[in-house]
Amino acid sequence: MNSSFPDGDTLNKEQNTTHQMRREARIRDILIDCLGCNEQDITPEKHLVDDLYADSVALIDMVIMISEKFKIEMTEKDFMHINTVKDLYRWTENHFQ
Repeated sequence: MNSSFPDGDTLNKEQNTTHQMRREARIRDILIDCLGCNEQDITPEKHLVDDLYADSVALIDMVIMISEKFKIEMTEKDFMHINTVKDLYRWTENHFQ
């Protein structure tokens, strides 16, 4: 067996990482659209309300855009438990499967 080729587990991890990076980029685009912030402002630890100044209208817009873009149902109740950008990444990853 040629060891220069990655095994199936390695390929799956790489694909999962690529998909995760794409999801996170799409979420950043949504945040930029809804909040009018710069990409540099969006880091995983940023609090959506306290740091990125999301108001109730922006939060509702985010729920709608995420639901449409990812074809998953995100309710306002779901969003009540999401405080940071990282929380949003995790929620989307867990519900995208």
